[in-house]
Amino acid sequence: MSGPLRRPQTAFRPERLVVFDPAEPPAAVTACPRAGRLLELWRGWAAGRPAPDWSDVEPLDMPDLLPKLVVLDVLGDGVLADDFRFRLVGEGVNECYGHGLKGRTLRELMRGPALDETLDEHRRCAEGLAGVFVRNSLEVATLDDRKFYGRLLLPVGVEHGRAQKILGVMEFFGPDAAEAA
Repeated sequence: MSGPLRRPQTAFRPERLVVFDPAEPPAAVTACPRAGRLLELWRGWAAGRPAPDWSDVEPLDMPDLLPKLVVLDVLGDGVLADDFRFRLVGEGVNECYGHGLKGRTLRELMRGPALDETLDEHRRCAEGLAGVFVRNSLEVATLDDRKFYGRLLLPVGVEHGRAQKILGVMEFFGPDAAEAA
């Protein structure tokens, strides 16, 4: 285990977070082109199940998404998710955050409230088998994270009531285009 389990009791910047049933996505998700495309593929792979198995995910179906794609392994015992390790990081994400993400965990990359908030978002996806859409825009960005993006997280491979992986896509945009992405 990679440290004590930190479970925040309050919601963080709820105005940037949408947790949803992937069968009924909100307009905020489908309005983001990459998120809408990944969600459409994910729903086809899931075929009515709470989440697709990892073997159902077909990279050849999404060459246009690969540069902005992330896959994280869910770490922890049983139902609780303690941390998340980057298994795959698309080149577009690497360019924005640096090339050291693959193989590292969120706890290795982040600290303090930003870590707590990001763990909470990923846990909601993994433990709740929910879609999670985060929009970090000029209005809600913190000094710790001045990147502007839409990030969709989706559960993959259910065991013991939680996802074993998270499949995500990020769409980056500049502050001048904050409302366009």
